[in-house]
Amino acid sequence: MFLYFCLSYQTTEPNTVAISALQGKGLQNLRSIIEEAVLKITGKQIMTIKVNLTGSQLSWLYKEATVQEVNVLPEEGSANVNVIISNSAYGRYRKLFHV
Repeated sequence: MFLYFCLSYQTTEPNTVAISALQGKGLQNLRSIIEEAVLKITGKQIMTIKVNLTGSQLSWLYKEATVQEVNVLPEEGSANVNVIISNSAYGRYRKLFHV
């Protein structure tokens, strides 16, 4: 992938991303493309996992994945946890916690 720096914010070449740091255009698109490529190459995925707060699921995720955000649902005694997790770690999670 090549970066194409321009003021008109258009690309003419294939596999390019038009960005303008000066105007702040295209940077979010570039970030998304890079993030997607890194996740694919590393065999990881971003997902939200609902965990029971009375068990050991949350601590396991902190040890085995990258926890980005925890949204506690106190009325349910659970939380929605946004993580970056490898495919193999997610497989172990599913087997260990029967999900």
